[in-house]
Amino acid sequence: MNVCFVYVTDRQGFDLATLSAISLGMSQPRPCHIRIFCHKFLPQPSKDLADAVAKLGINLSFSPVEDAVAEQHETHGHVTTPTLLKLRAVENLVSDYDRVVFLDNDMLVFKDLEIDKLNFGAYPIAAVADMDLADTGVLRHSDWQNDPEQAADIGSYFNAGLLVFESSNWNNDFLACYEAALDRHDHGCSYKIDCTSIDQCALNLVFEDNWLRLSTTYNMQASSKFTESWKTASVRHYCGPRKYVPLSFFRSDRRDVKYLNAIHRLLGRRTSKLAILYELFHALNCIRNQRSSVAIRNLLHALEAQRNLARLPRQRRGDRRQLA
Repeated sequence: MNVCFVYVTDRQGFDLATLSAISLGMSQPRPCHIRIFCHKFLPQPSKDLADAVAKLGINLSFSPVEDAVAEQHETHGHVTTPTLLKLRAVENLVSDYDRVVFLDNDMLVFKDLEIDKLNFGAYPIAAVADMDLADTGVLRHSDWQNDPEQAADIGSYFNAGLLVFESSNWNNDFLACYEAALDRHDHGCSYKIDCTSIDQCALNLVFEDNWLRLSTTYNMQASSKFTESWKTASVRHYCGPRKYVPLSFFRSDRRDVKYLNAIHRLLGRRTSKLAILYELFHALNCIRNQRSSVAIRNLLHALEAQRNLARLPRQRRGDRRQLA
């Protein structure tokens, strides 16, 4: 099976995309095909990057990307214009690969994702449910911890940080529908209050009730940083203003330090020798956040329980919608 991993970035986010791409090369079967789409710039890769790519057997290439219709929309905060172009980038590749995996550049991949083993059925994409428990988020009116009916629909809104596309189920109308959804979002969000996640909400509108739910380990978001699930996740998503670099006491653990050290060594960069110290401070912060992280731990448990329920024969699930 031909699989391509895709990033979209501007010049400011290019170094993060590079580090994330190296993490893919370290964790996925070789050769690993990676395409970085660049908005309003084209990089001149350093010799150290070229050497690292060769050592890992990565097939890495760079391409320009633009979409005048998508780029006209206003973005906010950590959501930048290149974020709006992910579907355009994917469209350029679906005719050449069996599956296309889009990743945000603020992700580190620690384990083989076994993309070829996913069973899509008729679904065009696979994703992980969003883990935002903010008062303005999708789950703000949900009493899913106490109400079984609301728990049945938990996780119906996905996080767009990692999206796996099944090329055989791609529809040429998806991009036009996405552009229309961006226009609709300019007049109000169907999901959130004071929303800044324009690309994510637009993608959820396009693929509503038409996506395969992946295990949370494929996109363990930063809200779970102080849980056991974060420790072993295949993919860590450092969403929000703080990324995986620079390393930070209380937020970076030993796993971060050791993995980033390995990446930096490949790129000929300085490494940190304080892994144990970072782990100590992070462990203390986990203890401090034990009570406040109860809600996210419950959410993670509910999402995985829901996926397990979806695997049961249809007659044992009554009339409930098949999830994955």
